[in-house]
Amino acid sequence: MNLSLPEDSRLAPGAALGAVSVPGSKSVTNRALLLAALAPGRSRLAGGLEAEDTRWMRQALRALGCPLAEAAGAWILDGGSAPHASGPLWLGASGTTLRFLLPWLALRAEGPVHLTGEPRLFERPLDPLLRPLTALGARWEPGGGGALLHPVPRPPQRLDLAVDARLSSQFLTGLALAAAALPGGGLLRWDAVASPSYLALTTHWLRRFGCEARLEPGRWEIPGGGLRPVDLVLPGDWSGAAAFLAAAAATGRSLEASPLDPGDPQGDRALAALLAEAGCRVTWVGPATLEVAGPLRRGFTADLTDCPDLGPVLAALAALAPAPSVLTGLHTLPLKECDRLDASAELVRWLGGAAEVEGGHTLRIQPGPQPGPRGPFDPRADHRMAFAAAVGGLRRGGELAHPECVAKTFPGFWAAWRGMLGC
Repeated sequence: MNLSLPEDSRLAPGAALGAVSVPGSKSVTNRALLLAALAPGRSRLAGGLEAEDTRWMRQALRALGCPLAEAAGAWILDGGSAPHASGPLWLGASGTTLRFLLPWLALRAEGPVHLTGEPRLFERPLDPLLRPLTALGARWEPGGGGALLHPVPRPPQRLDLAVDARLSSQFLTGLALAAAALPGGGLLRWDAVASPSYLALTTHWLRRFGCEARLEPGRWEIPGGGLRPVDLVLPGDWSGAAAFLAAAAATGRSLEASPLDPGDPQGDRALAALLAEAGCRVTWVGPATLEVAGPLRRGFTADLTDCPDLGPVLAALAALAPAPSVLTGLHTLPLKECDRLDASAELVRWLGGAAEVEGGHTLRIQPGPQPGPRGPFDPRADHRMAFAAAVGGLRRGGELAHPECVAKTFPGFWAAWRGMLGC
């Protein structure tokens, strides 16, 4: 089923876009859910993201013996028990769920765990995380639509590991979360890391749960035995807000989005500064409300090493900009739910621009005219590619194939998008 992408031409001249309430953060929600399962005692989490990726995490925790209930719009978890699988764990296409759970299961599970999911999930890099775990005695047996994980024969008291994190910071995050639940914690070391801002995000949430982790360049000290239960409201998602903020830039209109935290460690918070550098007016009009007013006056010259998930939306915006753009730091995009680097270049061309991929990490974009008739854009079952196509469609129209893929992180995206446009 295809979706005709809504265009901004249906709005009255000069009209503002409708205010948007952004969902909770997937990155924060899955970190907080696992930390609540690790921390002895009862935690209450409000404001979490309700979407496929977080549903797989919650279902997995329940299947591992962690009591998890919903009450008054919050999740209640009783944590601190060793995981024991009641059956195969289906993880969908959620990389955070797999990579965050894997170290905990390898170190603490009571018996083997069968992990299953979409084929793409197990095609994405995992070896750099498996190597230190298998060195500790865990075993990984691929097959059956996933793999069978045999935990270490004896849980360690403390971790002291060198990790190859060049392909994903999630390897380090998963190990750090597991280390916080060990009596002696752990020390993690690395030479290079992809998307380092996510390590700061993990450190922030470890501290919210009582673990005073210390993050330094190439080194992460994780004290053990300090996790405690919490009662928290989780923040809004800068990643979920990205397409809406970009819509203001694309249409030359203004938009207010909330709840957002100006001091949030989420890497995608960089979008506000990038839009300002490209000529948009960006203003905090309340403690948690950001206003963006377009239009774009320049192209982008941006290093997205700390926020690669912004790549597709910025590529779509760059196709509409008044000047060329260069996006760098995109070396992790081919390893996402799809090859987002190739898909972003395809999207730019579909929107009438020219795109060139250089060195596997840089995208050069030349905006172009309104494209002629073309077939639907295929987001390759990737939610962020669908979000980006929605931004481009505001000015270029067109159809999107498989619009339902947004359910991975934002099931209500299309309703919110139409609400923003008043249609």
